Amino acid sequence: MLFRLVLLIFTLVVIQGTAKQPRSIPKYTDWRLPHWVLPRHYKLRLLPFIEEGNFTIDGQVDILLECMEPTTMIVLHMAEIRIAKDEGLQVTSGFHSDLPDYVWDEFQKTLPMSTYILAFIVSEFEGLDSPEIDLQDRTTFRTWTRPSAGKQTEYARILGPRVLRYFENYFNISFPLPKIDMFAIPDFAVSAMENWGLITYRETALLHDPLRSSAADKQKLSSVLTHEIVHQWFGNLVTMEFWSDLWLKEGFANYLMYVGLDVVEPSLQMGQQFTVQETQKVFAVDSLLSSHAMSMPVKKRNEINGLFDSIPYAKGPAVIRMFAGFLGHKKFQQGLTSYLNNKKYQSAVDDDLWKAMSNQSIDALDLPADIRTIMTSWSLQTGYPIVTVRRNYDLQTAIVTQERFYLLASRNSSEFPLWWIPLTYTTDFNTTFQAWILGTEDGIELELPSAPTDWVIFNVDQIGYYRVNYDEINWKLITQQLLKDHRAISTFSRSQLLDDSLNIARTGSLPYYVAFELSRYLRSERDYAPWFSAFKSFNYLDRMLYQTASKDKLREYVKWLLLPTYEQIGFDERKGDSHLVISNRNQLISWACRLGVAECVNNATVLYKSWMAQPDNNNWVKPNYKRAVACAAIANSGDEEWDFALERYLSTDLSSEKEMLLYALSCSSSPEALNTLLEWALDANSGIRRQDSATVFGSVSENPIGSSMVFDFVLFHWDKMVKEFPSLAVLGRLVDTISQTLDTETHLENLVTLSEGGRGDLGTSTRAVQQALERTRINLEWKKRRFQTVTKLLDSWSRVQTFSLT
Repeated sequence: MLFRLVLLIFTLVVIQGTAKQPRSIPKYTDWRLPHWVLPRHYKLRLLPFIEEGNFTIDGQVDILLECMEPTTMIVLHMAEIRIAKDEGLQVTSGFHSDLPDYVWDEFQKTLPMSTYILAFIVSEFEGLDSPEIDLQDRTTFRTWTRPSAGKQTEYARILGPRVLRYFENYFNISFPLPKIDMFAIPDFAVSAMENWGLITYRETALLHDPLRSSAADKQKLSSVLTHEIVHQWFGNLVTMEFWSDLWLKEGFANYLMYVGLDVVEPSLQMGQQFTVQETQKVFAVDSLLSSHAMSMPVKKRNEINGLFDSIPYAKGPAVIRMFAGFLGHKKFQQGLTSYLNNKKYQSAVDDDLWKAMSNQSIDALDLPADIRTIMTSWSLQTGYPIVTVRRNYDLQTAIVTQERFYLLASRNSSEFPLWWIPLTYTTDFNTTFQAWILGTEDGIELELPSAPTDWVIFNVDQIGYYRVNYDEINWKLITQQLLKDHRAISTFSRSQLLDDSLNIARTGSLPYYVAFELSRYLRSERDYAPWFSAFKSFNYLDRMLYQTASKDKLREYVKWLLLPTYEQIGFDERKGDSHLVISNRNQLISWACRLGVAECVNNATVLYKSWMAQPDNNNWVKPNYKRAVACAAIANSGDEEWDFALERYLSTDLSSEKEMLLYALSCSSSPEALNTLLEWALDANSGIRRQDSATVFGSVSENPIGSSMVFDFVLFHWDKMVKEFPSLAVLGRLVDTISQTLDTETHLENLVTLSEGGRGDLGTSTRAVQQALERTRINLEWKKRRFQTVTKLLDSWSRVQTFSLT
């Protein structure tokens, strides 16, 4: 039996001193503590009744508060409460203290802490200790899981203490609790929760089978575990004052996850994935008018839940990476330690962070303004800039300007946000030059250290949180370099050039033929990140062209690009392959099979058939490619292959394999099979766990056959969806996932009806629905303004292998 409770303790305000006039009542209900009330101590006594049909709690809470100002306001946030006036106000309630059949556990008094990270668990799970490791205060580390899965905890039990030790040294602050328990929960709504000293995880984020788990599974486990351990400092030791500054904990947890794993588990090559996993990922959301700032006021529960999107989790770390880049990593690290020491066991706002950073002897950096001024232009403003570089080749200068980047052409022209932008640029990747665009101006003129025949690239390694566009001559010079020797440009910047050019072309600010010409160099590209960026943009084009004759021409072009790399890297795993080679092979196999490369489809179907013949033989399909192989086999086969995947899903005891098989089931080319999968995702008796329902909807929406189907399904079952996904923006993320490629007027009309309440409460998805509306308008605009151009370019390529509009 598993029982879990996270307690949120609300308050009783004690009357002291002379009364003032009552404060005005706000229009909304604000359940927060007033700023003039400081909770000093919580004393909890809890009694869970763990009986069949009765999962309730009785108990008592004493709260000691310090009232900083006289007041007549008394706030009680408990039902059926009795108050006895003695020395001040006290809360009393009955408590079952004479129960002889109960065993009482008494816990040590907690350190000062936020109530949302308090948890306790009652279960029949088994715990395994981690190996001894030299932690600063000898913290006990233990991992808990259902008894049959104990062996799958070995990797986490070894990694957890190593990560904890790294961050104790990085912050120079010991972990303050005597123990950490990590708990793998079979059905858990979110990936993990950082409860102080008792971290809870989905099984996919904590369990690992060395024979059946993939490299991607290992990366996910390592990332989530490290993220949660960073929270023991950012979030637990120091908590943001309110959810408005959610990025203060989530942004740092994600950014420092990369920093820590590059040292603790360097084989995962996490740092080399940052821009494609964080910066380029969040650009898609932050290009919308309906995006939001990193710090923003929220009042209602659904507004708070709506904050749990990619802005704090991906824009936060991207902006932090830029900040560390211009501040210097040593000063950045010292500033974090100062911030944590100054605010430990307290709450903080972003100004506390900027103040701590400003005290790190930064005068020598010659910054154009104080840190707070620079950084609030990024944390308090929505969106991000596109920097446009227009060179004067005769004078060897450039006009460099900034404006907000939008994917939708029609926007409010009265809004001209400006940022303090740290520019970096190079002409050879041996020397990097620096400059600033001030937050009080829209551009500057620079002298360039380059001849008229040399290219120049800005935002070196995409450290800055901005896109870059150039005049066509510079784009041509960059393209010539890539075709001649692409390794003269760094991997990060090659990825950036692909992502920037293909997305700027979507807006019309760069001709599509320029972006297509640049992409031709990919026939020589062997690295993971540039291909990841290219595939993301090609996927968008593929979905926009899916119902047209141009789809096949696009696919032929992409096939022409990837075949040299696919043939060199190969279908089969090789001894000594690095983590990124494995990741790159995985995405190449997925795309080669999707594009109908005969060898790929044949290999996948043969291997899958062998697996079907011997289901318990793990040697037929290597774990690293099982997802791609199963998807390709199911997409190109029939009911027998689909039924086998379903049977394996229901029988396997490895959660990551369950997740992989759900994805594979969604690759079917049968509308009936996809509809069955959607129905089962909302059926509590189907065998699909509640936590995996969102995976089903997201995976089916990625299948071009299923994208409209899943959207219609969600609309039809909207009321039930709101009930099934009530919190933490799960429904919002689901709406975001399934709306990426909606592109018809009918889709738009249905979204308008949904946004206006025509199908009931929007729950936690209010902002996601607004963004889906905007995204659909963007897709319709693309078809209106870019479709003909892209079609002509692909026609030209299919005839003469050049991109021409004539």
